[in-house]
Amino acid sequence: MKNALRHLPIMLLATVLLLVSCDKQDDIDRAYTDYRYDIVTYLGQNATGAVFEYLGHGDSAAVKLQSAVSLSDVKIDQRVLLRYDFAGASNGGASRMIDVFGCNAIINDSLRMSDLLPDSLPRHQVKLRSLWRTGPYMNLHCQVEYTGKARTLMLVADEKTLNDDTVYCYLVHGLRGESGTFWRDCYASFNVGALWKKPSLRCMRVILNDLTFPDTEYYDFIK
Repeated sequence: MKNALRHLPIMLLATVLLLVSCDKQDDIDRAYTDYRYDIVTYLGQNATGAVFEYLGHGDSAAVKLQSAVSLSDVKIDQRVLLRYDFAGASNGGASRMIDVFGCNAIINDSLRMSDLLPDSLPRHQVKLRSLWRTGPYMNLHCQVEYTGKARTLMLVADEKTLNDDTVYCYLVHGLRGESGTFWRDCYASFNVGALWKKPSLRCMRVILNDLTFPDTEYYDFIK
C-alpha cells in the first residue's frame, strides 16, 4: 500500500492559539477601538520593527505592513493572525505603517497528497466561519471541539484527481480519540500554491464536514 500522506510527515497540530507578546499601546482603551484581524505572513525584523505581508482575496497585490514592535518567538515566513490598525493615512503605495496590538500563531501547513480519500482519513466535524484564498494560501477560520490535546488538522488533496480539471481537497480533522469539552476558535493557513499553478487545474474543490452549514458539502475555488 502506498503511504497515506506524501511530502511531509503527519503533524499533530494543537488548536490553541499561542499569544505572542507584542501589545504596545496600553494607553488605548481596547473597548472603544476598532481593529483589523488578518492572516498575514511574518517577513522578519528590520531597523524599525516587525514586517508582515498582507494578501487580499484572490490574486490581489501584496502589501507590506511595517510595525514598531519586536518579535522573537515567530519564525520568518510563518503565517499569523494579526490584530492591528493602520497608523496614519495611506500613501497609496505597496506598504503601510501599522500599530500592532496582538499577534497569534496559527496552524501553518502545506497541502498534502493521499490516495486513501475520502473514507480512510478522519473528517471530524468543525463549525465553519470562513474559508478563503489569498494568493497561494487557503485560509480557514472555524470552531473545533477543545480537547486540551494535540489533534490532526490538514488539507489533503485526493491524488486520484490531481490531473483532472477539478481537484478534490479534503479537510482532514481527527481528535485522536479524545473527547471535546467546548467549542473554540481555530485559524489555519495552508499553502496550496503548487496545486494552484498546475496548468490543468480549473477548480479547487474543498470538502469539509461542517456543522454550521451541513447541507453544503464543499466550496469551489475557480481559477
